[in-house]
Amino acid sequence: MRVNWFACGGALAASLLGVTTSRAEEADTPSDADFAAAIAADQATASENPPATIVPATVATVVRQMNPDISLILDAGLAWFDVSEHLRQGGHAMDDNGFAIQGLEFAASASVDPFFRFDMNFELSHMHLEEVYLTTLALPCNLQARLGYFNAQFGRQNPQHLHTWHFTNPPLSQTRFMSEEHFSGPGAEVSLLLPLPWYVMVFGEAFGSIGELALRSSTFGAPPLTKSGRIDGLEDFVYVSRIVNFFALSDDWSLNFGVDGAWGQSPYVPDNRADLFGADLYLKWRPISTGDDDMAVALTVEGVMRDTQIPGDFVRDWGGYAQLDFQIDRSWIANVRADYTGKLSGTPLVGTNLAGKQWRGSGAVTVLPSHFAKVRIQLDVGKDKRMPTYFAGFFQVEVSAGEHGAHTF
Repeated sequence: MRVNWFACGGALAASLLGVTTSRAEEADTPSDADFAAAIAADQATASENPPATIVPATVATVVRQMNPDISLILDAGLAWFDVSEHLRQGGHAMDDNGFAIQGLEFAASASVDPFFRFDMNFELSHMHLEEVYLTTLALPCNLQARLGYFNAQFGRQNPQHLHTWHFTNPPLSQTRFMSEEHFSGPGAEVSLLLPLPWYVMVFGEAFGSIGELALRSSTFGAPPLTKSGRIDGLEDFVYVSRIVNFFALSDDWSLNFGVDGAWGQSPYVPDNRADLFGADLYLKWRPISTGDDDMAVALTVEGVMRDTQIPGDFVRDWGGYAQLDFQIDRSWIANVRADYTGKLSGTPLVGTNLAGKQWRGSGAVTVLPSHFAKVRIQLDVGKDKRMPTYFAGFFQVEVSAGEHGAHTF
């Protein structure tokens, strides 16, 4: 049998050293009574402060998956107009003097499993569904799909919910070309992240327009307006496409640029067409390289053009807005915006959103007491072709409670 003499020698040395040390320190070793008193004190402390129960990671994970992120977001405001005839937008906008509940959004979201994510937004103040859809999480080749009822990926403004707005009202082009709230409907979406040196995402969507959850659109008609009164072909759906590019110009500068198209039925002539085209730019500067990330300046420019067939003619109109956002620090934001919509050609239909020219200028200051609250003051001056120039003031308070998902850039 082979013996590890090095191991045996080390053990022997340690034993001798331990004996020597114990003898040298024997005089300073506490007595049994001292040990008993210390143990009793520890037990008394433990009984007064029992240790927290540790939940196994597997159980905590299962419980977490069964409980989605839930939040409630309230937007309440006060409006004043100097004249009774002024621009009216409907939806979440405040259109009359006095108090208003602009929105009370109930949001729930969760990753169902490694393959699907669930998202829902319900508007309690207006009692209607805003969005509910499933998103795939594991498709190959940089593909992703959505199925349900959701806002169309058209431009920057349309996908945004009320609590992400920088103003108390949406741009005039949003109401005229999209919807009073959102251009949305029941449908399916496929998106693809292209393998290019910069970020390029391509979206393709198809929306139906019948049923209880019908299409919401200021541009496109529903199947009852077709000759057959129902969907009898692929031409009766509404199609939307978007290509968005993102460029990190430097550590401090970033640029987002998108182009859009939408095609569907005209709401004025059965089985005729309406086309919608748009482009948007978002340029942001934040001096991260100097360590001052509390400050930021962002420019948003969005334009839309529409062709609509009407009885015996077609109308081409357009609109857009330019917006500057100044984040002074974490608690103060100042915003200015210029809006315009008008006709390019054709004979407008009186009493429809194809008629008239509109413009508006807005300025707002927002205070954020915390991450969960906003207080906003806004002043507007605007004019419709058929109305005199008007002035308006708005006061808005927003609070949110609960967990809410991150917003897109």
